[in-house]
Amino acid sequence: MTQSLIQGTVIVVGGPAGTGKTTTATALSEQFSCPFIEGDVLHPKENVEKMSKGIPLTDEDRWEWLKTLSHEVSTTSLSDANQSKIAIVSCSMLKKVYRTYIKAHANNSNHIKFRFVFLYTTYEELIRRVESRKGHFMKSDMVKSQYDIMEVPNGKELLANGGDCLAIDATGKTPNQINREVIELLS
Repeated sequence: MTQSLIQGTVIVVGGPAGTGKTTTATALSEQFSCPFIEGDVLHPKENVEKMSKGIPLTDEDRWEWLKTLSHEVSTTSLSDANQSKIAIVSCSMLKKVYRTYIKAHANNSNHIKFRFVFLYTTYEELIRRVESRKGHFMKSDMVKSQYDIMEVPNGKELLANGGDCLAIDATGKTPNQINREVIELLS
């Protein structure tokens, strides 16, 4: 399966809170025997505090985080210690401009190929999923802000049309169903 992805590939699994980014990214990391970076741990302390208080992040809050994330994952994908030369990262990447920014700020960007896996579902399902999580800083009152700014990849941005994105509707699907669909579409 790994042969279908070239060396130097970074797979960014994104979407609003509650879509299953971490679960999907973890499964992909296992499937491709490659490193996984949880994008939430790269948020600066100020962003985590803001979200913990129910205050939505602005674009300005996100730029430095996205830059750090891009550097970290691109360096990891090409690391000598990473035999697969593939890396997986979870990151909300809610807007097209965020996806473009991640690519633009990658280390050795001419040697990195990005694949963006965007998970989305209905607002009601997001609320249900987030309310069932324990111990996460993203609470259900923050879901609306992410849902409202979400730009599901479409048109030329999609892999099927020559782009680098997959848009996966996760509504009513189990993590295994989502993982199978993502792996099938990536290959």
